[in-house]
Amino acid sequence: MKNKFIIAFVFLAVLIGCKDDEYDAPNSFSDFGFYTGAGQQSDTLELNISNYLSFADLSQGYIEHNWSINKGNNFLEGPISSRDSIFNEFIIYDGDTITEDKTVHVLFNNPGYQKVRLHNVFKDSVAFRGNSFLRDDYIKAAVKEGDLWVLDTTIVVKVYDKIVPEVEVKQFGATVDHTTTDTIYVEAGDKVQFIDKTTIGEPNGRYWSIRKTLAPGAVASETDVVASSSAEVADIVFKKLGDFTASLTANRTGQNIPGASTKYVLTTPFKVIPSSQPFVLANTIAELEDETIRIPFNGEFVDFVDKNSFFEVKVNDVLFNIASVSVDPTDATFLLINLEDQIYQDDVITVSLLPGSGITSTDTREPVVFTDEVVKTFSEEYFLSIGKFENTLGVDWTKPFLNESIEAITEVLIVAPPVGTATAVSPTGNVINLALNRTKAGTIQNNVRAESVIEANLTPGGKYIVKFKYFARLGSPNFLFRFSNLAGANQLTFNPAAGVAENVDRWKEGELEFTALPTHYGKFSILSAWGAYADFYIDDIVVVSNEKRP
Repeated sequence: MKNKFIIAFVFLAVLIGCKDDEYDAPNSFSDFGFYTGAGQQSDTLELNISNYLSFADLSQGYIEHNWSINKGNNFLEGPISSRDSIFNEFIIYDGDTITEDKTVHVLFNNPGYQKVRLHNVFKDSVAFRGNSFLRDDYIKAAVKEGDLWVLDTTIVVKVYDKIVPEVEVKQFGATVDHTTTDTIYVEAGDKVQFIDKTTIGEPNGRYWSIRKTLAPGAVASETDVVASSSAEVADIVFKKLGDFTASLTANRTGQNIPGASTKYVLTTPFKVIPSSQPFVLANTIAELEDETIRIPFNGEFVDFVDKNSFFEVKVNDVLFNIASVSVDPTDATFLLINLEDQIYQDDVITVSLLPGSGITSTDTREPVVFTDEVVKTFSEEYFLSIGKFENTLGVDWTKPFLNESIEAITEVLIVAPPVGTATAVSPTGNVINLALNRTKAGTIQNNVRAESVIEANLTPGGKYIVKFKYFARLGSPNFLFRFSNLAGANQLTFNPAAGVAENVDRWKEGELEFTALPTHYGKFSILSAWGAYADFYIDDIVVVSNEKRP
């Protein structure tokens, strides 16, 4: 009776406003059908607690009929406006769980799986033609009981409870009480761990927020938020001095899942005080893509001007003129240095901070001076995600092609494996080919055997290096590694100690320099060598820019 669902839509406006047997069958013809206010989106309907659904019996010719619900839920009297959100005033038959009304509106007060049962008795045999996510199209026939026919249908509704946030707070590994009004003191630069332990209401996401504690009457703004996280276990570093308030918003989102969220504000305030630790470099100094040198510290800086003379930058042991030194406007724990002249990828760059600068942190500390700290130069990387074979791009490395296969395997049996859980392995005598697409133009040739492509944006004429790790097996010759920018042409070959057996199982590294050509794609070909075919392994393939000082 699929047509019954079409009929249901026609009558829906009338049915939602009905509560009893206002609709009579036009003749003695027997038939069974029903409609729910949520349609048939899945086998189990889903709803937030304290909300209602409508159910209409479209059957004809029955001699007995009733709806029944779980105790604790309620029947409501229609019509109910879409603007209504509190439904207690609509409750009818309070405490009853069975009604003979043709259309019912059920208020769900109980969390969990709830049942709405439709029980009809007919003089003649009837059947219900339905559709189910689990069973597709199906027919449910009435069961004969004595001289009558009974069709009993139970509709399951999953009712989501209201989200009740549950939080744990740790400082230096120890749990602290966040339910009081006692202040939690945090030194600038220290972290506090916030743990979302919420289960009631089945949330699947969250948002931690650390914001300035506002004075009475002050208007909140976006700049008040000084830190945030969506992690279940959030390690939040407090950088600014002052008083702060922490909150958790636990939420539930998803397709066909009733959305909900609840915000919980921790009652204990957080007060950030000056750090007792020295104000020092926090990590490696690095060059950004735009040639800015970024220096990380373990605290925030107060803005300053005209401090160039207190910094020295050497490029290949030669002092370079500094154009500017400033605090990073996006994160005040970093200093930014820009030079007057260009720097290149193969340059060796060092930075020094001289004494007497007068620069301070926001908690009044002076930075500890340093000399000739090495800068990690910028090198753009391509192909790294797919070259690690960790399936981060959804690539299926087990897909067969031309009687070959590429498998992702666990590296348990391999000595000193690269970082990760998988590597590429070629069975005996086979070839691994990986497509590297520069422009996504043109058609990948049949001899590119991996059925996956990644944008690489290699600049024609640009200098690059392809780096990789390969496994050299005890007693076996090495293999051939080929790279070409055009199928079968301009090949570069890596030939590690041709035909020479290794004396130990080990991972080794290789690289090839090349110039990008203005073609549609590049191709990696990994071949076992010299007739002594054996399985071989390769991992961590990455293409990096290879800019050199002229």
